[in-house]
Amino acid sequence: MSTKPGLAPRIGAFVGALTALTACYIVATVAGRDDFARGVIIGGGATLALLAILWWRGARGGTAAHVASGLADEREKAIARGALAHTAVAMFYAGVGGAIASLWDVEGIVVAGIVLWVGVITFAISFAVHARRG
Repeated sequence: MSTKPGLAPRIGAFVGALTALTACYIVATVAGRDDFARGVIIGGGATLALLAILWWRGARGGTAAHVASGLADEREKAIARGALAHTAVAMFYAGVGGAIASLWDVEGIVVAGIVLWVGVITFAISFAVHARRG
């Protein structure tokens, strides 16, 4: 019995993400936030395209493709787990720093953006360093 993920779960996940992306676009457009709607399409589309490429690469790709396609071995799962742990700690401290910064009237959306960007950057750097060091 194979433990490799089939094509149906990938298609289901892609269709679900595309549905959520479309719903966010419609809500933003109805609310009159055209700039936000364009951002949703650009950001969400780029993310879905990257995910599709990683799924397509699968076993032929590197560590990121193996993790994204569900074909990761123990070492690659440990790399992803370590990178996610670093990301959680960094986002926690960014959130605490944002809560303190809000005492000086920093907007909530700015704090949320900082927390998210800290998470993305930390994950990318930590994943690359862990993958390189093995």
